[in-house]
Amino acid sequence: MSTNEKKHLHSGHRERMRNVIDKVGLKSLSEVQVVEQILTMTNARCDTNNIAHRLLEKFGSLSKILDADPNDLMEVSGVGKVTAKTISYLPQIFELYIKDKNCKKYSSKNYKDIDNFFRPIFEFNATECVLVAFINTKSLILGYEKIIDGDLCEVKIDKIELTKSLIRHNAKSIIIAHNHPYGTAKPSISDYDANNQINLLLNNLGINCQDNLIIGEDGLFSFKNSMFIPLINE
Repeated sequence: MSTNEKKHLHSGHRERMRNVIDKVGLKSLSEVQVVEQILTMTNARCDTNNIAHRLLEKFGSLSKILDADPNDLMEVSGVGKVTAKTISYLPQIFELYIKDKNCKKYSSKNYKDIDNFFRPIFEFNATECVLVAFINTKSLILGYEKIIDGDLCEVKIDKIELTKSLIRHNAKSIIIAHNHPYGTAKPSISDYDANNQINLLLNNLGINCQDNLIIGEDGLFSFKNSMFIPLINE
């Protein structure tokens, strides 16, 4: 096959994929085809099929490709710095999309709403992290900020920064939540100790903390009510 014939075949393949996406969406594509489409963002003129196959062979799945370190991505033949950086930005874009879409959608007084707000966010964090959600006078969740990557025991709350965030979000109160990835939401002894320290600190700052939560694979735990709430299968 000549070079021109290969270019024509590649062009036709990409056009056929675009037509399928236009008709039924990305969900109709195979995993390797989805990776191909991602690669076209920075590879407008080259065949991305082989690169997509190499990425899946190295990392195993689409989510692992998106979560990979850019330096590891660049070890795959055909993946340059711009492509690696673009891939690594995608989960952050998805997280910002969910954050914006969920703004003022969920009530802080309903545990199912709270779970629906936090769970998609924590899905972008494979390790433990702690978030602060901001609540308005109507008990709606306005948004969130990440305090730290790490478990609850490592949280260092900056008084000035938290106060600025409350003003910026025009919030009446907060909810603190951290995740137990790949595990139960039920707290450990160190979680209880950390919760007591955080409550003492927030009381001294005069900040109203509506609840302190753990989000796990099997549901959530409320320190306020000292109860485990199995919401996943509801």
